[in-house]
Amino acid sequence: MLQEVRKTIAARLGVGRHGLEPMLDELGQTLARLMPGPGDARLSPEEQQKARASFAGTVDTLEDVLEALHRSGRAGNVLGWGDR
Repeated sequence: MLQEVRKTIAARLGVGRHGLEPMLDELGQTLARLMPGPGDARLSPEEQQKARASFAGTVDTLEDVLEALHRSGRAGNVLGWGDR
């Protein structure tokens, strides 16, 4: 799902997406910690709670940034975002 979000952001923002990459990377790292692969260490319940809170906060921030870009795009068709 995160890859689809990255593709959509890249398609709509082009080079403007680079400022969002750190947030997307953080989301990916947090997801990897929350859903470890076979043989990887699992987080303690407390660490899971902190990771979920971090994930939710990052998603909220990303949503706010994308909403701001969308609004600015609708106002002036900035970065080609427009009415999409």
